[in-house]
Amino acid sequence: MPAARPSGRGCRARVANRRTCSSVHRDNIRNGVRGHLAGRRVDRDTWIVRKMHGPRLRRLALLAGVVGCGVLGCTTPEPEISPQRASPQPRSGIPAGLIAFVSDREGVEALYLMQANGTEVRRLTQELPPVSHPAWSTDGRWLAFNAGTPMRSDIYLISPDGSGLTQVTRDASANFYPSWSPDGRRLAFSSNRDGDWDIFVMNVDGSNVRQLVNSPGLDDKPQWSPDGSRIGFATTRRGAPELRAVDPDTGVEGPLLPRTVHGINPAWTPDGSRLAYNVVTSVGFDIAVMAADGSEARSVVAESPSEERPRWSPDGRSLAYYSDAEGSWDVYVVHVQTGVRHALTDAPGFDGQPAWQPVTAQ
Repeated sequence: MPAARPSGRGCRARVANRRTCSSVHRDNIRNGVRGHLAGRRVDRDTWIVRKMHGPRLRRLALLAGVVGCGVLGCTTPEPEISPQRASPQPRSGIPAGLIAFVSDREGVEALYLMQANGTEVRRLTQELPPVSHPAWSTDGRWLAFNAGTPMRSDIYLISPDGSGLTQVTRDASANFYPSWSPDGRRLAFSSNRDGDWDIFVMNVDGSNVRQLVNSPGLDDKPQWSPDGSRIGFATTRRGAPELRAVDPDTGVEGPLLPRTVHGINPAWTPDGSRLAYNVVTSVGFDIAVMAADGSEARSVVAESPSEERPRWSPDGRSLAYYSDAEGSWDVYVVHVQTGVRHALTDAPGFDGQPAWQPVTAQ
């Protein structure tokens, strides 16, 4: 039986109840780009960036406070919609389907599923190390995810009914951020197996591993484009994180868009017409969208220190993401056009890293 959870929310509550946060969150608090002066818990999703590049990001954040984010290239696109406060009820108008997410509500980070309106929450993984970064196959029949520690983690597969758990990678390195090819035959991922964080691709059974990106700095958070021609990813090779792309077959790399975009977590709509991503700000991350050619950039959510990992609904009208807007990490859905958002979870601790099941499985 899972240990009883402490009262209160987030890492601070755990310390107050004489429970210590995991080393991941302690390191995040020490190295986070935001500093978290209020003592908020920092998410695992950006631990590697902050652990490996914390001092440089802190300097960038401090510099932004002096000279302005515009000089550093970290300005959020000009808002065109007004942010709305999240409301747990009602949740009408949210597209149907399943959302996979990560939660530590039972003591350790595990994979959960819920309906897109936040109901029917159920745990999917059992007896695994801490889980993170779920990703649906294009047909919606499988989830890829990683499980382990920030320095040693493997990629697994599981079906949404909990069957078919399969370990894909088996090595002494850290393998993170799986992303499916549109045909369901390959996975892109980030790994430190060569001593640096770079982008790799492999068959879905773990065979034929190939390195696509090999550069100094951190290359991670790959996302396959819907047409299969590119893998978008984030890199810190020139300082502040920026978005680039690589051809999954040839390894030829270039900018993701015609202009430099500072951010992480690129995500295309299912039809490939628009791109959502996390904008790097002086205090954390906001969410912006743009046309796939880089035009029409605008802010969607810019309310709290951090709103992270946007993932599109099957109809391309809404985004699932997670935020610490209410004091701990929870999963939200925002309608991109109107800015109306809803909180889908409200549990103590961490709920985050949502992934929306493709419509083909519904």
